[in-house]
Amino acid sequence: MGKSWTTRRRGDEKDLGRWLRKGKTVYIVQTPNYAGRSALWNHPRFWTAHTVTGQHPLLGGWVFDKSPTTTVESLFVEGGGTIYDTPPAGIPHASDPGPDCRDEGLYGIGRGQEFKGTFGSQNDGVEEMERLGAEAAARAKADKKSGARKGWW
Repeated sequence: MGKSWTTRRRGDEKDLGRWLRKGKTVYIVQTPNYAGRSALWNHPRFWTAHTVTGQHPLLGGWVFDKSPTTTVESLFVEGGGTIYDTPPAGIPHASDPGPDCRDEGLYGIGRGQEFKGTFGSQNDGVEEMERLGAEAAARAKADKKSGARKGWW
């Protein structure tokens, strides 16, 4: 692995600013936030590349990907506080295909096998959402009664 900069080491942000030049590419590792099986990406972590396209006309800091809002500070935030000068090994790129769902999970059918179940009707999803809504309302009512999960308001 090459050089890395982090917000946890004093002076790394300035060092990165001195290292950067127009055309240099840096890499950040991101962890997507998603709920369960509705993942936008099928990777628990992935990396993205950002190339320096110039300097901000007013502020003077480096600008990435032709966007004046993509700065060194914003990349530190997106990458969880760490920026790399080479693509991280063992972590897929954001555009890499995810795992093959035919072999995984509860509903995996295996390679070369046919799906023998039914897909259900359009109303199955509505019923499921109504059930989940009723469950959440019952849980909120029980929490309110017991005093758990008090909000700041």
